[in-house]
Amino acid sequence: MEVSSEKSKIMFNSISNISGDITMNSVKLEKVTGFKYRYMGATLSKNGTSTVAV
Repeated sequence: MEVSSEKSKIMFNSISNISGDITMNSVKLEKVTGFKYRYMGATLSKNGTSTVAV
């Protein structure tokens, strides 16, 4: 399997506000505060909540 480090992003979900850096193929992955699931229409946020687009 091949993974694109340019398209990959990371998000930490924690009640203790941890943080970190992840590097893939010498590229530091971008940190985000939310993800949108392309196929499901839902958004997952850093605080653990999710919403569904109608």
